[in-house]
Formats: sequence, structure tokens, C-alpha cells
Amino acid sequence: MSVDFYVAAPATEWPSASAAQKCMSDQGYPIVIDRFPAFKTGQINADGALVRLGDDRAYLEGALSPSDAAPAEVALINERLAVVGESFRISSQHALMTVHARSATDVRAASYVISGLIICFGDYGFEPQGNGHGRLDFAKGLLAMEQNLRNRD
Repeated sequence: MSVDFYVAAPATEWPSASAAQKCMSDQGYPIVIDRFPAFKTGQINADGALVRLGDDRAYLEGALSPSDAAPAEVALINERLAVVGESFRISSQHALMTVHARSATDVRAASYVISGLIICFGDYGFEPQGNGHGRLDFAKGLLAMEQNLRNRD
């Protein structure tokens, strides 16, 4: 299993690790962020994120970069959004976080992190496998997916 997620946010508003953790706590998500990528203008941060979901640890492999540093990914996402009639586009003013979730635990943890970034900070999410995208409705869909995965365990 492997699922990719993307989050676009205004680069000047990318949250700190403590702001992201406060968001998760405020939302009541059972997740603790041990490491969260920091945005640095003109640089790619390929550290990913480390989180705990209950007793499980998850490494959310990926990168945080200025959107200009990922032109192929941005073009693909924007093209797919155009095809479905979505008006949002990733621009040069955005930071783009990619997350590659490789296990059910990673997918569950990514669902919380991505939905939190969308709900708390107004970011925009995209999941290319199912062509899911958006803000609040997309975030709610991620949380429903997490619930389904949790019920399987």
C-alpha cells in the first residue's frame, strides 16, 4: 500500500511544528508530532514528518518545498484540478508538502496531519490516486478514511 498526499499553503503562512501540534490537539486528534518540516524560502526540506498515533509511530516520508522547486508535480496537480473544473491552482506563492504513506498506520497518521493543516490553516489538499482534492470536504473525507482504516484493525 502506498498513498500520496499533497498540501499547498501560502509559503508565508506555513505553520511551525508547535502550531501544527496545537492544531492537532485542538481538533482532538490522537496524534503527537515529534518532527514537522519547517519551510525555508528557496530550499527543499526532505526530512518528512515523524508522528505518534497512539502506540504506533509513523514516518510521513516526503518533502516541503517552494512550489517552484517542484514544477512537474505542480503542473500535474494543476492540470488535474483544471480537468475537474476546480478553480484553485498552486502558484509560485505556495509551499508544497508531499507525503508518501506506505503503511496503514502512515495513511492514518497522514489523514490527521493533512486534515489538520486544511482545517486549522485553510490549506488545500490533493490526493492523486482517487483524484480527491479540496479544503473542508476533502479534510472530512480523509478523517472518514482514517475511521475506516481504524475499524479494520
